[in-house]
Amino acid sequence: MVVEAQRVAAFVFDALVADATFSAAVGGRIYRDQVPQAATLPAAIVGPIVSSVSLSTVGGLRVWDDVSVDVHLVAAGGSYAPINAAADRADAVLQNRSGTSGGVVVVELVRTAPQLFVENEGGAVFAHIVQTYQTEAHVAP
Repeated sequence: MVVEAQRVAAFVFDALVADATFSAAVGGRIYRDQVPQAATLPAAIVGPIVSSVSLSTVGGLRVWDDVSVDVHLVAAGGSYAPINAAADRADAVLQNRSGTSGGVVVVELVRTAPQLFVENEGGAVFAHIVQTYQTEAHVAP
C-alpha cells in the first residue's frame, strides 16, 4: 500500500518546479510544507495536504483517495502584486493536469477553494494566496 496523498503532493510540486515561468515568478523558491525561516520572499509552498479521504469497498479494500493539497504563495508586504503572476501561472500549470507519481495515478487536478489574506506577524506584514487543488488518486494498475 502507498500513501496516495504524498504522491499527489509530489506530483504538484514536481509540475511547478518543472515550469520555468512559475519558478521565475517566485525566484526559484518552491518548497514542500513550509518556507525556511531565512528564505527570501516571494516564495511558494506545496502543502500541506488539506485532506485525504479514502473510498473503500465493503471488504475494506481502498479503491481511491480524494486528495486536496494547497499551493501557497507568500510575499512580504500587504500587496498581492508580487505573487499574482505566480498564482495565475500555478493555475495554468495545474488546472485539469493528470498523470502519475510514485506509482499513483493523479486523475485530474481541479482548483476548489482559493483564499487571499494579509497577516501581521510580529510587526511584519505578509500577503498570501492559497489555491487548493483536489483530485481522485489511486494506485496504478
